[in-house]
Amino acid sequence: MMAGELARIAYEAYGETTGHRNFRGEPMPDWTDLGDTIQQAWTNAAAAVARAASGGEATS
Repeated sequence: MMAGELARIAYEAYGETTGHRNFRGEPMPDWTDLGDTIQQAWTNAAAAVARAASGGEATS
């Protein structure tokens, strides 16, 4: 599974946990409305978790 897909899954799971609210309590945008920078941040985070889970280092 590609890191971008894992990132979207993680973002959606975060939203399900928080009632689709961000850390400020504001509504979370849809994944497609996040913009490239935030999508890339989630993708980098997902890639780091995937590396760590597979026994690699979690650095990006």
